Amino acid sequence: MTGASPLLLPTPLAKAPALWLALAFFASHALALSLIRLSGPLAPAWPPVGVAFAAFIILPPSHRALIFVAVAVLDTLSNTLQGFMTFTALAYLAVSLSELWLAERLLRRFAKPTLTFANVGDVLVFVGIITVTSAASAVPASVIAKFSSGADPLNAGVIWWIGDMLGYILVTPLTVLLAFRPATRERGPRSLRLIEMGLMLLTLVVGGVWAFQGRGIVGPLDAHPYMLTVPILWATLRFDQLGTLWSVLVTGIVGVGLLMADLPLLSLGGQSNTDALILLQVFLGVVAISSLVLATALRAQQDATVANARMIAALTESEQRLRQSQKMDAIGQLAGGVAHDFNNVLAAILMQLGEIRLVKDLPRMAAELLSDVEQAAQRAARLTRQLLVFSRQQAMQSRVLDLNQLVRNHTRLLRRVVPSTHELSVQLNPAPLIVAADAGMIEQVMLNLVLNARDAQREGGKILVITSPRTVLPGAPGDLPPGEYAVITVSDSGIGIPPQNIPRLFEPFFTTKPPGQGTGLGLATAYGIVQQHGGTIGVDSRPGHGTTMEIWLPTTQAPVAEDADSIDGPLDADSGEHASPLTILVVEDEPTVRRLMARVLERDGFRVRTAVSGRDALDHWGDYAGVVDLVLTDVVMPGGVSGTQLGRELRNRHPDLPVVYTSGYDPDYDPSDVTMVPGENFVPKPATADQLLAVIRRQLVGPGRA
Repeated sequence: MTGASPLLLPTPLAKAPALWLALAFFASHALALSLIRLSGPLAPAWPPVGVAFAAFIILPPSHRALIFVAVAVLDTLSNTLQGFMTFTALAYLAVSLSELWLAERLLRRFAKPTLTFANVGDVLVFVGIITVTSAASAVPASVIAKFSSGADPLNAGVIWWIGDMLGYILVTPLTVLLAFRPATRERGPRSLRLIEMGLMLLTLVVGGVWAFQGRGIVGPLDAHPYMLTVPILWATLRFDQLGTLWSVLVTGIVGVGLLMADLPLLSLGGQSNTDALILLQVFLGVVAISSLVLATALRAQQDATVANARMIAALTESEQRLRQSQKMDAIGQLAGGVAHDFNNVLAAILMQLGEIRLVKDLPRMAAELLSDVEQAAQRAARLTRQLLVFSRQQAMQSRVLDLNQLVRNHTRLLRRVVPSTHELSVQLNPAPLIVAADAGMIEQVMLNLVLNARDAQREGGKILVITSPRTVLPGAPGDLPPGEYAVITVSDSGIGIPPQNIPRLFEPFFTTKPPGQGTGLGLATAYGIVQQHGGTIGVDSRPGHGTTMEIWLPTTQAPVAEDADSIDGPLDADSGEHASPLTILVVEDEPTVRRLMARVLERDGFRVRTAVSGRDALDHWGDYAGVVDLVLTDVVMPGGVSGTQLGRELRNRHPDLPVVYTSGYDPDYDPSDVTMVPGENFVPKPATADQLLAVIRRQLVGPGRA
């Protein structure tokens, strides 16, 4: 149903609307024919028009012609089966079809794209349409009644007009709401609601009999139909629009039934059955319209309340995600800045350790102390790399791969870190899951999650790793854009995570492990890696029932990359004894690191020139041009000229000039568009002297000069 309210629920009628509407039209037509004897040639209510009009609302516009054909065929069939098939019946059918044509045109003109009875405006437009169309068709119908049976044309016209309006006002919204039932609040247990409905119907039936017959209540007080508005109002307030329509329909059935039973005239008044019928029609029409308007207003208020609650909940969730994102970004920037400065210190320490190791006849104890210092420095370097990954400032080497294959290959390592007291199970998706990812980084994320699952089950348990495809639809909650994703799920049956700790899981240095058993960087690192890949990590945990973590990675349609051949030889092929000394320009703002780099390069046989910044190198390039064979530059430097900007400017002047970059930051973090590949033309800090020399030799003697 196009344009339906978001608070509408599909029902069986909505799944096969054409069939249900055809059955409803035929049944209501047969029922209406049985009421004709009450008012001469015309029925006091004509529900088939309500069903037909509902068909125009529920079915798409392409079914318009089919609806008219179905009305004509079913009307003729019903008349034939009950012995009403005459030329007069065909004339009435022509009037009914004309009335429906006008109603359909007005519907498309004033109630686009469709009518859902979701607000009072819908009801008022609907009442206006049926009033005009019923009144217009009542004129030719009264003429036909006059010439076919000699009926009073005024009475016949009024009965047709009000009868059709009753058919519309009761049947059309009832059919539409049964097809697309509004979502309502449950007011109490279902059993109590059923009892309440039964009491309401009993009150309407018994009260209707007393009210329409005007029976005495107490003294001079007699029952009157206006008293029926109380149970109808009860139904309106308690059971919404459907309750209103059913209550008015039951009231009408009671009143019409009393007229058909040839009992004394109804207490509504009138001198004849025809008069009483017209008064009953007017009473039912007024009650139906007023109660439907009230019920619709209540529904609109309820829909607005629900929509506002959803909006507030969405805004609250969005605000929480924004605060968390801002907090993580702030921590990430702090961590990245600290790691960058710390990496310069570590680079100097590691290079100095390398220089000390070259001292001959170093005492054994000194060598052991140097080894301890180097191990501590390497551990500090690993911590800074984790900080850089968390802050998304770590170099990422992505390639297109099958996530299933990655998990399969990594499972062997995972089994080594899971003790025999734990059971590790892996379930791979049958179809390939193609992603663009850094295999080493994703393996690190999996390892962190499996280790956490292991630690959450001290006495042993099950760890399950699953790969599966997922789809994020437009408008879905969360931070992921719509699209296809590959998901790695890591589940355990451990102690779970307290709800108050879940928002802090990915904060660096937050850990619930005892001192000395965790740095609090494992999940922070995993979070940073997955964020770099354009994905996210989902967490579902209940204390005492285990934890499930999901790694979401966007899939790609690109072909899977072939494994690169291992490179050996060129990295250390150069012995350091060059035919003629080559000159390297070292651009580094940190004095200690600059001196150590120069010392390492000079010891390896290079001539070295130095500059303290990118601006300094450009200002004195006239002294270096034609002399420098390679530029080694830091990426992040003061003075307004970064290493990437320096490299681009020098390559513009000398396209064949090799440039090697070094930094504690991810090269992609710099806004300049420069391609850097670790091990090719980029040396992440901190690096040893051998690592630095290997990259420089590759650029000078290998075919892949940057």
